[in-house]
Amino acid sequence: MSEATQSRILALGNGVWLDEIRKEGLAPIKDIPGGSVTFATLGARLFTPKEPASIGMVFNAGGDFPSAIMELFRSWSISLTVHHQSDKPSARGLVFYDKANDDRKGFQRLTEPLPVTIKDVQGTTMLRARSFHFFGTAEYVEEQVWDMYNLRRQANYTPAEQPFIIWEPQAKSCRPDSLCAHQDAAGLVSVFSPNHEELAGFFDDNAQPTAHFDKQRIERQARAFVDAGIGAARDGCVVVRAAGHGCVVMTQDMEPVWLPSFYASDRDAHMVVDATGAGNAFLGAFAIGWQESGSYVEAAKYGQVAASFVIEQVGLPVRFGHGELELWNCCAVRERLAVYRARLDG
Repeated sequence: MSEATQSRILALGNGVWLDEIRKEGLAPIKDIPGGSVTFATLGARLFTPKEPASIGMVFNAGGDFPSAIMELFRSWSISLTVHHQSDKPSARGLVFYDKANDDRKGFQRLTEPLPVTIKDVQGTTMLRARSFHFFGTAEYVEEQVWDMYNLRRQANYTPAEQPFIIWEPQAKSCRPDSLCAHQDAAGLVSVFSPNHEELAGFFDDNAQPTAHFDKQRIERQARAFVDAGIGAARDGCVVVRAAGHGCVVMTQDMEPVWLPSFYASDRDAHMVVDATGAGNAFLGAFAIGWQESGSYVEAAKYGQVAASFVIEQVGLPVRFGHGELELWNCCAVRERLAVYRARLDG
């Protein structure tokens, strides 16, 4: 990335994973690129066909990382930095599904993650990114955000260049005993975005799941974070992603706004193949939408459209063409955004 091209977003977390997908009665599918970094980068890349190099991506690749996946990332024309660690295995995991309803059951690590921290981009243009997406625990986010501010201060970046920070919490850390820590850490970011099950984990240690989807319950739980304060000026937002139920956006000054998923009707059910990575892609696109509109609600529309491309297949959507003629899964991304906006306005 040249000095003239400022990165619009950089996703940091546990890096790029190689997933093995297992469904009962079917042969396993191996070497599917996954992980929060992969999908958050994709979500932003979907909306930047004219300036793909403005999307930064950095990760550590083990000695067995497939060359085909590396070439796929390069074909996106993003600003890609790969640290090859030939003495280590790539980050690999198992994704399990239930045959009865095809729902994802869980994820199991096969190897250790190869994370990249903000310190790994010190001295590079990626440190100056307009947005950051962090995936991890409250402790991780606090460390990364403070390190990021210190490094940017050392590089003489001005306060006006402070970035837009999106935090996606780690599911296992969303527990009642960690609620206060997450509320404190949310004061350091611009957007706090758990999914609805992760959000419930902060409040429902022993509660039985409800028989129906309860929007008011989600709003009450999200309000606990809004009231505690998102961002240093308390002007940030909570975005609760709720899969097929859509998402809700909340701030101190705005009542809850619900947006449906792009594939929200029963007639679209056949389009939903695999939801893995949809939430990460939502947030990568959210960053671009916020940069272009300054509106959290508009940004969430970008997120819903990005998620729709991810769930149409196992793994990543397929790209064709370049620039204004670029298509993903044979569809122009911004045309789908226009369709989604028209649907909401209608």
